[in-house]
Amino acid sequence: MGCHKSNSPAASSVPVITSFTPTQGLTGSKIEVSGSGFDGTTTVSVGGVTADWKRNNNNSLTVTVPDGAMSGVIGVVNSLGSGGSTTTFSVIPTVTAISPTSGSPGTTVTLTGTGFTGSQVVKFGTGPAANFYVNSATQIQAVVPLGSSTGPISVTTVNGSVSLTATSPTFTYSGGGVTAPVLTSFTPAQAAVGDYVVLAGSGFTGVAGASIGGVSAYFTVTSDTAMSIQVPAAAASGFIQLTGVLGSATSDTRFLVTPTLSSFSPATGPSGTLVTLTGTGFSGATSVTFGNAVESKFIVIDSNTIKANVKAGSATGPITVTTNGLTAASSTSFTFVPDAVNAPVITGLTPVKAAVGDTVTLTGSGFTGVSDVTVGGADAPKFAVTDAATLTVTVPSAAATGFITVTNALGATASPVIFTVTPTVTGLSALSGKVGSTLTLTGTGFIGAESVTFTGGPAANYVVVDANTITVTVPDGATTGVVSVSAFGTTASSSAVFTVLP
Repeated sequence: MGCHKSNSPAASSVPVITSFTPTQGLTGSKIEVSGSGFDGTTTVSVGGVTADWKRNNNNSLTVTVPDGAMSGVIGVVNSLGSGGSTTTFSVIPTVTAISPTSGSPGTTVTLTGTGFTGSQVVKFGTGPAANFYVNSATQIQAVVPLGSSTGPISVTTVNGSVSLTATSPTFTYSGGGVTAPVLTSFTPAQAAVGDYVVLAGSGFTGVAGASIGGVSAYFTVTSDTAMSIQVPAAAASGFIQLTGVLGSATSDTRFLVTPTLSSFSPATGPSGTLVTLTGTGFSGATSVTFGNAVESKFIVIDSNTIKANVKAGSATGPITVTTNGLTAASSTSFTFVPDAVNAPVITGLTPVKAAVGDTVTLTGSGFTGVSDVTVGGADAPKFAVTDAATLTVTVPSAAATGFITVTNALGATASPVIFTVTPTVTGLSALSGKVGSTLTLTGTGFIGAESVTFTGGPAANYVVVDANTITVTVPDGATTGVVSVSAFGTTASSSAVFTVLP
């Protein structure tokens, strides 16, 4: 809880921070904050973490950097509102202890200290850790790399353009003890999400990561020749891969994720109804049916979600999903109903691929009285009914690749084909940055993005926040140039150039 002087005057204005000093410091150190509106202060935070503070007067506060603090803005709150600094305070990391204090390649070392949030680099001597994970602001687990050396372990955090490094007590390196992983077999050959697969081989002691079909998975090493891996929720059928400090190993055969179909919505409808299926193991799905062998059009949103358009000629009965020759069926039936007279029906759309803001023409019947149109699940408020057989719609900014649906008082229907939203990259949150820094891309059509690249560089790690936002980490090997996003066979590049700093 924050502390303050007694008899503090009531707030007379919203807090405003004009400056603070120093601009970086350790947890427990003091920050002198200048501004106005500090009377009546109730809360002060550093990087989003509540801090102890003392009000000196309406224009001055003394703030203590809290345990667990991360680099970020300083915030002040009173009864009239809140204010934040325009620049960020950098928390200097410290490494107070390591365990164990010695080890060979593949050994996991726990680092204890402060200010670890946002750590970008962990090194054993001059060599980067084989792998590391930030558990909290006070703990990191790092794997000893091959070719390390005796000496301190260093931790570097990055706050914008500011890099701060802390070093640990001496770690004693002993070479050997680990061999490259070899994966000779696994059992069973197919399993559902959550099940465990037992691996046999050698060199498992130095394994630092495991994946199924390219999706990272939880694993447990029993011995140097035996380990188990749990099928992750987003798993796709594919090869099992192990990575270690001395190399990697890939299974000779593909592991198959058994699909499951746990629920669907809606539970009833005529042909053209767009049904959302929920389950696991949907990646690579090849068939969806409703009640019989008639195959419906569908799009795989992710490993756990499918949107399917009920095909004319379907029947009441269980829904089935087939992927990699394995079939999952719903435990309850979908009720197929005859098409309502004058209910909307979409027979075609032109074009089948377009960008946000473009116009798409739908042909069919029953368009009179249409009250709602969606593109890939996003409301499209700009549409016009030409006549009962023709409708035009403007692709909305939040549109995603998927089915176009129309609704009137008699029902709803989805397009017989999937409409593709072509991506655009309209902005970059920064025009320069170092390898490892985070960049935010703005644009359209980002849902379903398959890769993000920097000119001449390798594919980058990225997160699709929504149809208009992607966050991406500048990869090692990136070069100065445009940033490109690829989705559904279409690539869009930024008009601005991003400069990779040394």
